[in-house]
Amino acid sequence: MKPLHFFAAVALIGLGCSALPPNTAAAEYCVPLENGGSICGETQSEGGKNYSVFKGIEYATQKRWEPSILVPSYAPKTPATDFGKSCIQMGYDSSKDPDQSEDCLFLNIWTPQTEDKAKKDRPVMVFIHGGAFIAGKSNDTYPPKKKGFSPPKEEFLLYNGATFAAEHDVILVTFNYRLGALGFMQLTFSEQGDIPYGGNYGLQDQMNALKWVQENIDKFGGNPNKVTLFGESAGAMSAGLHLWGTTETQDLFNAVIMESNPIGYRYRSNEDGAKQAKMFVGCLAAVKSKIKVNKDCNPVLTTENVDLNNYTLDEISNAQSLYATYNSIHLDTGIVGLPGALPFTPIIDGKFLTQQPANQLKDGSKKPLIFGFNQNEGIYFAQAAEPQTKKILYKHMVKGLFTCASTKDKGCTATVLGTPEYNPQTAFTDEQRRGLANDKVTALSNLINDFAFSCANMSVKPNADQTNIWAYFFNQPDQVQILPGTGSNACGPQNQWDNSCHAAELPFVFNSLPPTTSDANKKLAMSMNTIWATFAKNYDTTGPEHGWDKWQAQTSGSTDAPPLNVLNDDNTKISENIFETRHCTNWLNDWPVKVRNYNAAMQIIHETTQ
Repeated sequence: MKPLHFFAAVALIGLGCSALPPNTAAAEYCVPLENGGSICGETQSEGGKNYSVFKGIEYATQKRWEPSILVPSYAPKTPATDFGKSCIQMGYDSSKDPDQSEDCLFLNIWTPQTEDKAKKDRPVMVFIHGGAFIAGKSNDTYPPKKKGFSPPKEEFLLYNGATFAAEHDVILVTFNYRLGALGFMQLTFSEQGDIPYGGNYGLQDQMNALKWVQENIDKFGGNPNKVTLFGESAGAMSAGLHLWGTTETQDLFNAVIMESNPIGYRYRSNEDGAKQAKMFVGCLAAVKSKIKVNKDCNPVLTTENVDLNNYTLDEISNAQSLYATYNSIHLDTGIVGLPGALPFTPIIDGKFLTQQPANQLKDGSKKPLIFGFNQNEGIYFAQAAEPQTKKILYKHMVKGLFTCASTKDKGCTATVLGTPEYNPQTAFTDEQRRGLANDKVTALSNLINDFAFSCANMSVKPNADQTNIWAYFFNQPDQVQILPGTGSNACGPQNQWDNSCHAAELPFVFNSLPPTTSDANKKLAMSMNTIWATFAKNYDTTGPEHGWDKWQAQTSGSTDAPPLNVLNDDNTKISENIFETRHCTNWLNDWPVKVRNYNAAMQIIHETTQ
């Protein structure tokens, strides 16, 4: 790969924006809207360049388990200087989480526009946060807070748009959307007791945020016809669903960036969602009636006339935890990426979402696209599962989920468990374990890494006339603690194994590293921030960066390394053909998922995690 190209700003800007000195000269700036309303944020200064920030703009309102509605107008001088409350997270407790609320549909804007600089038609980037559809918020900070402990002495805003706005003349929008059961379950029964199509409220919130941008971003100096949608993890999954799964949002964005998307994940059908919903209502009834149940929630407790608004948020939160325990995937078990692994996700309901993204990968992308993944995506999830590994019947789970899992499967020239990387009986070396506790966890990490992330992403097959798709491979070691700790430093700051775990790229993309980071990291962060911004400007012409190779479909037996654009601080190229070394030919052709039904996959995971 050619050396990374740097703009002149790289030489001038060294610090991550979240670590700059306090903005002592912040001044109120009000943007006039239609009907006499206005929104008032602050103009700040960065490196001698002014930009404006608007926080906590309510973009939509919602009623419980109903689609949200766009806010039609605003009062004069509506304040927008503080982040709004976040949506209800997994494990919510009203006595401990006052910053969470059902009224949580807020967005934030960083724009180069000021009262003295009213240029129009700037590119717009709209970011969707991750969090497995059960956690996360637009104003996430790091290091993560620990419940029961004092907040960290120093916190940094992760999704900071200051560099995008001040250095690249690009507008950044971040926003909250509903999560968990409140965001992704259809619980409104019909008169016949059936659950109708639906359950995509969180995704429809995302659609309304995009609609708000279309209707209002020009007032903030943006071009509604030049919008790049991007996200990480569940945010990347969401971006993929907008790109491949629905026609409802196609006119609301122009290009896409997906960071660490388990891109082949198969979402629940409407039938799956109905079964899941009935069980969840059983969980609600069990919590309400203080009935003790054995892990699962008895569907007999489900009633057709249940008043779903007659539950407190604490009761809903407890029901979520009860259901997630049944699903065997609480926040701590960590086998994200496997079929059925996520307890709450969007639903292919046949109306809002009509297509499985996994079915569309063979057709490439109709819009300019960047996708990519990190070197060691599986380590964090396997490490989070480590306390439960004695309970995970790993071999039985693999045999239940994949064809050609073992030698007992006939007609298989290669098998999953017959491959040393995925066999828990392999005697992995310390170097191969990369900080993980034992061989079973290492095998699980390798399986998640290769099946869910590496090979799934490299299954994208652009058509011959598609020249606007690029892929990246991020292998810079973790520099800060982004995700909650899991007992060791395998995915922690400057870990000794040089692991580049899930979410490690985020503070580089947003140039939000702390001031104590190295000059090499600062340079890489500015470079990546520049590349993302350049794509937002030139997705339809030169693309993300002049030296980037365009993506090409991978085939079995190819001797050339995949055209992945490597991102690290010294531009070190990949020393292996990871399509081959991660067994992608087998994962994409010979070892397909055995069960396509969400609830069947969930049952397998439940039965093999005792």
